[in-house]
Amino acid sequence: MRFFIFIPGSFFVLLIVFLIGVTRRPSPPEELYPVPQNVKEFLRRGELYEKQGDYEKAFADYVQAAKLEPNNSSAYLGQASSLSGLDRHAEAIKKYKIVKQLDQANRQGTHIVDYMIQREQEELQTTK
Repeated sequence: MRFFIFIPGSFFVLLIVFLIGVTRRPSPPEELYPVPQNVKEFLRRGELYEKQGDYEKAFADYVQAAKLEPNNSSAYLGQASSLSGLDRHAEAIKKYKIVKQLDQANRQGTHIVDYMIQREQEELQTTK
């Protein structure tokens, strides 16, 4: 009998926790990282801005990350993604090419970057 009493009680606790999580408003990026101190924080804040659709602020943070670590391909990948969100596809292609060069220098695969370049080129063709 204890088994049947335990399960419904747990269900209600889980339901309450779920509802609290669903109704909680996420903190804005500038609140989580008011003054980024390193590349990792600039990249994370850029990701958060990008998720919100604020591509200008995301791009600015990715540029700062690249200034701190010029060989960080994640910073250029973020820049390319943000530029794509801003419909600046030609500039995005240039950034993806930088990512490809850095990844090749680090002996990492470039298949995904090649695909992203192709996608940006197609997008650029459809907007002309």
